[in-house]
Amino acid sequence: MVVVKKLHSTIIHPEQNSYDIKQFVDGSWIRLIYMALQQQNLPANNLLSSVGINVASLRELDSIQRDVVLKLYDNIELYSGLEALPAAVAAIFQLHFLRHTGVIVADAKSLGDLLEKIIFASEQMNKLIEVTLVVKGDCNLLVVSSRAELVNVHRTTLEIGFCLVYKIINQIFPAHLDIISKITLDLKSQRNSFEKTFDYPVTYTDNGKYVIVFKENVLATKNLFSTHSIGLEPFVDNKLSKTYIQLLSDIENLMTENIASNNLNIVFVAEQMNISVKTLQRRLKRFNTDFSTLLKTKKINHAQILLKQNKLSLIQISYRLGFNSPSSFSRAFKKWTGVSPSDYQ
Repeated sequence: MVVVKKLHSTIIHPEQNSYDIKQFVDGSWIRLIYMALQQQNLPANNLLSSVGINVASLRELDSIQRDVVLKLYDNIELYSGLEALPAAVAAIFQLHFLRHTGVIVADAKSLGDLLEKIIFASEQMNKLIEVTLVVKGDCNLLVVSSRAELVNVHRTTLEIGFCLVYKIINQIFPAHLDIISKITLDLKSQRNSFEKTFDYPVTYTDNGKYVIVFKENVLATKNLFSTHSIGLEPFVDNKLSKTYIQLLSDIENLMTENIASNNLNIVFVAEQMNISVKTLQRRLKRFNTDFSTLLKTKKINHAQILLKQNKLSLIQISYRLGFNSPSSFSRAFKKWTGVSPSDYQ
């Protein structure tokens, strides 16, 4: 067995609730929990305030002591919200949340490259959760487990980290549903509501580890939606600055991350990038394009790949591309390409 890489996460919460061990947690994870609590319709403001976290300054929070997170977990459990927290955090997570680590995972050229980027991003954070890519022959396993020597990491924390890694992989490789063969969870996480988070067969062990088992020889699987595939060389030749090149890459990344959303529009993207709609329109004009054209191109590419894969139903493809119904998707696809989805297949 060869250990190739290690990946670490942030929220540290021992099973025994020992508050005397000093450890800092990355502030971005507190923000994720806050948004997840809102999604669960729990009193997010009151819960954070109850452990001394100023919600008004949450955006500027760099880090927080581990014991505060432990108390927050306890308070969330009072509302019976802890069991659903990992899935709720994953549901609100967006790939661009990792940008503060200096990594844009949507740029990954392959599955192996994606894992490298996840590793790099995570190494900026806490080291009490260990995620290790283990390669044994043609078998690849991504193993999430506790690294702590003095305390046990709470299973909720392990579940959150595991859900996020799983979501990143599935968002970057939506057209490759067969790269994973199964999911292995710790026995403490055995519950139907948690199993439903994953689209693969689930097995259980009692070793405290959470594992994504990849099929043979998949690390070289190309990321068809990588921004490296959109051809930026002509813009470089036009002597556009690196800032403008990065802008187009960021816009493409946001479209890829949110392509299933009905709310994917120019207002949403401008807000995510902290610029005005007019500024975004003006900058896109430098690339001889506009937002609607760029989004249409992105959806056409996604649709063509998913249709050729022939692994999803028309209903599933429609919803993955943000359409309200198969009929609306079919009309749009025929308008874009001149043929119906079924004829294209």
